[in-house]
Amino acid sequence: VPKGLPGWSCAEKEHLGEELSDVLLYLVRLADICGVDLGEAALRKVKKNGLKYPVERCKGSSKKYTQLANVVNEEEFRVDTAIEEYL
Repeated sequence: VPKGLPGWSCAEKEHLGEELSDVLLYLVRLADICGVDLGEAALRKVKKNGLKYPVERCKGSSKKYTQLANVVNEEEFRVDTAIEEYL
């Protein structure tokens, strides 16, 4: 999706905003019911992604973390264990 939605009318953008707001409200309600702190969950996920996909090895690539340079194979790089120890 191009940034700023060029070619979309104001009415289309407004409708999209309403739909995205619905999704957000449902998400917040679901998180509340489940006892999930969305702020904390988001921070943990950002940290986890930062460890899996360090900028210096990943910028411009869509490869999975197990396919990146310096990773011989999944057995030698247990990212989930490293992440849990870090967090």
